[in-house]
Amino acid sequence: MLKFVFRLLVNGGLVLFFQNTFPTFFLLQGGVRAIILTGFILALLNWLVVPILHVLSLPIKLFAWIIAFFLVNAASLWLAVWFMTALELEGLSLGIGGGFIGWLTLSFFLGIGNWLVRAILK
Repeated sequence: MLKFVFRLLVNGGLVLFFQNTFPTFFLLQGGVRAIILTGFILALLNWLVVPILHVLSLPIKLFAWIIAFFLVNAASLWLAVWFMTALELEGLSLGIGGGFIGWLTLSFFLGIGNWLVRAILK
């Protein structure tokens, strides 16, 4: 119950913040009653509905996370190739073969390796 009261206070504060900071966006009329009622409704929705929406949106979040995972690791591979090429050291070179599948595979395993290192060092 104390958590809900805290949510109610925070959401009431947010309503006041929105009303004072963004008066052209947040159009609320009705004085203190409207502020209290809106804060209560937001607190109730954040308590009951938002967790359900998080579960329902999990596939989208997972998909976006996977894309970011591959892009970050592919970018680090690309930077490694670029640095090795820029150094122009005799007898040393780095390249990624196999086209898209090669980049995808290597970025996956690079990410897994980085994850294992972070998990072990914790």
